[in-house]
Amino acid sequence: MPFAPEAIVQQDGDNKNDCEQNAIKRYLAHVKREHPHLKLVILLDGLFADNPTIELIKSYGWHFIIVAKDGNHKSLIEAMDALCDQEQLSYHKIIDEEQGTRHWFRFANDVPLNASKLTQNVNVLDYVETDSEGKRHTWCWVTDIELTKDTVEAVMRGGRCRWHIENQTFNTLKNQGYSLEHNYGHGKQHLATNLAYLTFLAFMVDQIQEMASPEFKKALKERARGVRTYLWKVITRVFLSWMLEGWDELFDALIYGIKPGRVQINTS
Repeated sequence: MPFAPEAIVQQDGDNKNDCEQNAIKRYLAHVKREHPHLKLVILLDGLFADNPTIELIKSYGWHFIIVAKDGNHKSLIEAMDALCDQEQLSYHKIIDEEQGTRHWFRFANDVPLNASKLTQNVNVLDYVETDSEGKRHTWCWVTDIELTKDTVEAVMRGGRCRWHIENQTFNTLKNQGYSLEHNYGHGKQHLATNLAYLTFLAFMVDQIQEMASPEFKKALKERARGVRTYLWKVITRVFLSWMLEGWDELFDALIYGIKPGRVQINTS
């Protein structure tokens, strides 16, 4: 679900251009203010694998799983290699016989993120997946979740689902009837920014309906065959053509259909 989207736009009274680093500070603050008791694990790409972001996340009482890229974390890689030479790394392997996939883990806890004396210590997970065709895929994450043989698989799946969540959300917003473009643009007086917020709001309402409304789920599955864009067309056609007493009637019309009849012409 799109949760508290934060636009990257120059803030009032600020002369510098806005950026992702500034936007995430506002985003985390807004979420903490609006949902002070919510327990979160923040998933981020390698841009945010730095001390200030990690300190901010931990100050709110949340956990994190952040991508660590070799080119951006030289000292972290060197620290892991040194632990490897000292035989202080832990290893774990899982073989999925059904899928023909091998999962290999190398991990350590309490590793310095960088060479600074004031750096955060993080837990580091290296992961290699070899699929049934022999292709290898590698990832590395830093986290504050303790890494053990019992937790590395869950952390790996948490880290990997970030791309899945992003791609599924963007695909739906761009291609399933919401017409949100990746380069929406902010326009003059933030008009397009407000339209983007309204689009996210509509998507969130639909997500809530899809999770919690049996009628919506039945209409999407049976009437629209799971195709959202078709469901939107049916809803629009029914909504514009018939007098409806409420949402129950609308969903009944979507699920069971409307009996064909002659068009009544108003000649008065």
